[in-house]
Amino acid sequence: MLGLTIHNLNIAVNTNGGVFSCSIPLGNGLNVIRADNSSGKSTCVNAIAYGLGLEAILGPGRKRPFPKSLYEEIFDTKSDQNPFFVSTSTVSLEVENSDGESAVLIRDISGNDRKITVESSEEEKDYFLGSSGQVGSAVSERGFHHWLADFIGWSLPKVVTFDGKETTLYLECIFPLFFVEQKRGWSEIQANIPTHYGIRNVKRVAAEFCLGIDSFEFEKKVINYKNIIEKAETEWEKIASAAEVAADFNSVELGTIPSIDKYQDSANIDFSYYEGDTLISVSEQQRSLKRLIERLSEGVATVTPDNEKLEVQNAILRKLRRELEEATESIEVTMLAISEAENRVATLKHDLDQYQQLRRLKNVGSSIEADLDTQKCPICESDLYDTLGTRTVKRQPMTLEENIEFLKNQIDFFVNIRNKNISQLEDFQARARLVKTKMVVESERLNEIREDINDVNGATKALLREKIHAENSLKETEKLNIILDDLRTRAKKAHSQWSTASESLRILRKQANIDGKSLVINKLEAIIRANLSSFQFNPSAISSISISHQTLRPEQEGYDIVAETSASDYIRIIWAYTLALMELAGQEKDIQHGGFVVFDEPRQHEASKISFANLIDKASESLAYGGQVIFATSLDEIELSESCKNKQVNLICFDDYILTQEPGTKSKETSTIEEDGENEDEENKE
Repeated sequence: MLGLTIHNLNIAVNTNGGVFSCSIPLGNGLNVIRADNSSGKSTCVNAIAYGLGLEAILGPGRKRPFPKSLYEEIFDTKSDQNPFFVSTSTVSLEVENSDGESAVLIRDISGNDRKITVESSEEEKDYFLGSSGQVGSAVSERGFHHWLADFIGWSLPKVVTFDGKETTLYLECIFPLFFVEQKRGWSEIQANIPTHYGIRNVKRVAAEFCLGIDSFEFEKKVINYKNIIEKAETEWEKIASAAEVAADFNSVELGTIPSIDKYQDSANIDFSYYEGDTLISVSEQQRSLKRLIERLSEGVATVTPDNEKLEVQNAILRKLRRELEEATESIEVTMLAISEAENRVATLKHDLDQYQQLRRLKNVGSSIEADLDTQKCPICESDLYDTLGTRTVKRQPMTLEENIEFLKNQIDFFVNIRNKNISQLEDFQARARLVKTKMVVESERLNEIREDINDVNGATKALLREKIHAENSLKETEKLNIILDDLRTRAKKAHSQWSTASESLRILRKQANIDGKSLVINKLEAIIRANLSSFQFNPSAISSISISHQTLRPEQEGYDIVAETSASDYIRIIWAYTLALMELAGQEKDIQHGGFVVFDEPRQHEASKISFANLIDKASESLAYGGQVIFATSLDEIELSESCKNKQVNLICFDDYILTQEPGTKSKETSTIEEDGENEDEENKE
């Protein structure tokens, strides 16, 4: 569907010497605005974008895309160069949509430029540009871009930003596909697309919108599922960290927490207490302490301090010291192994780098065979064998590639050893901390037993102390159990979210419908190749031009087409791609196009005259499907007229400045500003 047709462009400049203006009638098919350099062609082109509130597509920082002749001073003719002061200036566009509805868009250049007045057969109404509070002009019903999108018949989709939020696909992101200005527009397709909106893959989503490829909801769902997965994985890391802290604080053993994709049930997260050489769970520890407290309360259990108990406690401490020594020794051995593995990896990486440099030299044509000769001893020059025995069968040394592959495998091998040792080191360190904590507790108990032996009331005190100790331990165990339940609940929830989102993402990608996308791309490719053939593009290269399914932009044999073609060839590719989009929209109702194409100075980089003449032929064919093409050029008038001869072209030529004084408005008194190089009309020095 072709959205708009521009029927008239009008620029009016009010000065102390009357009104300077131009009125350029435009229609379907090809319209060519011809004038010499420094006459105002780019002013007219920019006025089209400005009148639609789309000056952002003219390049970054182009808030005022006009020379000072439209807001400071203007000259009457190139020969007289009489200056006049500008008071106000205005641009107006007469546009028509695909339903046949017409409107006139009026916007101040010098004046209130944040407002556009829309005059239609029904009413005259003002709309704002930019944003009003938190609402932009693309969203608010009083915003001009909201009105323009509705007038064209577009429903602007929601797209995803780099921070994962949703925003509107603004008109300024779409129209660079149809509008090529002179200064930067020919550097690449969609050269002036705004990036400050932070839209992810903005060039691709703009092309998808135009081609009717419904990937917006798909993209949003993919981003949403990825965010859920990322949040679940982050939560899993927090759970593991919290479990490690709880284990250290409570002097318990923490079982190995699996990665979120290996998680099966809540039993994967557990704490354990050491009872001698045996590990018991938190629930078992609770039951054991409750039974002990019951026996102590009933007087069934007796705690009598004696030398035998003292010996038992000393034995416990000796065992803990041995365990600490073993853990400390294991830590030292493991740290040494890690250091050796890291040194080995560093050496292997150095050797690999040397071999890769040799391979690079060989690939660029250097002869390095002498450097690789390992068949003779470098000292005695005797033959080298693969054994120290008396065997006479020689073994062929490894090639350069085999050495590189061998070194890579060795690096992977020693990296895995290092990582395994690092994991073991963490376990040994955790064990050492646990043993140290238990030693402190058992040392206190030893001192208590010694005191009780020398006290006549030692048995009673020992019983009370044991009961208090058991009750405190039970409270700590109950708290730990609450923490464990919370960790398990969080883990179950995080894993559920992760697994659900992962499975949904897998199904979504599997069910992604690419058939419709391929059909549209194939049609676009066919038109582009036909256009390139018309523009005298190298026939052998045309078949290698395709549309990338990832970027929806032209590529050559899978490579960036900008790097693979000459400047003049790339200009023709821009012609072909831009016109192909409009032609496809003229054929297919699901393709959404602005309705017109603007080329400012399309004959860039000295494109051949034949190619340019064929461009005129191809652009004039847009009349057949209701498209509109607007050229602005300084091409020689005779040459241009010859190229347009016998073609349906609206050729508009200017001999002087495009903006001229209206008859009857010329002032009798003109400004007498001294003419020097600094006061030249910038409209005429674009």
